[in-house]
Amino acid sequence: MPLDTILLLDTSGSMAGRGLRELKRAAHAFLEGVEETARQTGLKENVGIVEFNTKARIVQSLTNDYLKCLRAIDSLSCSGQTAMFDGLMASLQEILSNGGILRISGIAMTPRIILMTDGNPSGSDGEDEAKKKVLAAALGFGPKWQEVGLPHPVPIACVGCGECDVVLLQLIAKITNGMYAIVDNVEELSTFFKRQVLLIRFAAKFASDLERLRSQVALAAFLEELGEAVEAAELAALQQLLLSMLVVAMADDDSSEHDSTPSATTPTTRHAIEAAPTRGPQQSSTALVPAPTSRTPAQRQPTSPAAPSPGAVLRQQEVRQVRSADGSQAVIVRQQEVSRQPDGRVMVAERVMVVRAREEPTPPASRMVAGARQEPTPPASRMVAGAR
Repeated sequence: MPLDTILLLDTSGSMAGRGLRELKRAAHAFLEGVEETARQTGLKENVGIVEFNTKARIVQSLTNDYLKCLRAIDSLSCSGQTAMFDGLMASLQEILSNGGILRISGIAMTPRIILMTDGNPSGSDGEDEAKKKVLAAALGFGPKWQEVGLPHPVPIACVGCGECDVVLLQLIAKITNGMYAIVDNVEELSTFFKRQVLLIRFAAKFASDLERLRSQVALAAFLEELGEAVEAAELAALQQLLLSMLVVAMADDDSSEHDSTPSATTPTTRHAIEAAPTRGPQQSSTALVPAPTSRTPAQRQPTSPAAPSPGAVLRQQEVRQVRSADGSQAVIVRQQEVSRQPDGRVMVAERVMVVRAREEPTPPASRMVAGARQEPTPPASRMVAGAR
């Protein structure tokens, strides 16, 4: 089964004109790169296209007919507001209906979503509620993946420009173990999309060498050979995205008990994701609410991850959004990684991060970098790793 990628694209009114032209150009370059990867490595990539403006629409379902994808991109037009939550829900629907797990040379890779936006999410209940719903949706691709029917978490790579909400994109990346990038202008979108292509080409080349696949040095050397000089922060972000897409080796997935590919005879169900009201300090302000389903209770029970094989890493993540007495908001991210050493020992690493959702505006000459710090950098695209 090919790798699945959803291009989730903002086509709100603010993208009209030059923004849409550059977005189409970047998407064209991405599709051409995906096709070239298929020719070079034999690794095909299914691409789906979802747009969101006043509402969301699946423009093209997952396919490796890249001519159809190009026509879908060319058909995009801009209008209305920024229904980002609806776009995430449409992406989830498409993955549940048509997505799957790529298996190649002993590894398995989850789908990914590439989210591009130039503004803030909007909705009938106002911008703040719209942001809460977006974060609730992100939980469905991250720590709540089992509750929405996904076989594995799905990382989201966010790229923003213009008046986008940098903190929101950072939180989406952290919640889903993805990455985010902020570009100064829409012309830089092509560079971002190109490196997304090269990341998968790297995975295809070293699929049988897990040690090299996890090496940041090997990734840097691979990109350098292709003429891509990548700064350290961006390199870490790309590696984080790739590691998030990797699941346990195929040796652990051979049995039906751990087979993560949805069965054709087992119905997949979509769950509603809604924002819950704030309940005071230290209470979650977002929730995943399962929709009615015909599955038996046993089928809906989340399963515990299998013990990792030597060299494999299992990741778990808990995310809570909290509000303090002064009204400020923050997201607490608790991550745990379990790995088995060659000698049989099981190593557990735990990390807790607190990310404040209310930030001071970023000065024009500053960049957002890992950990929500602001540091001056040269006028190039800003790449930031998600939670590791």
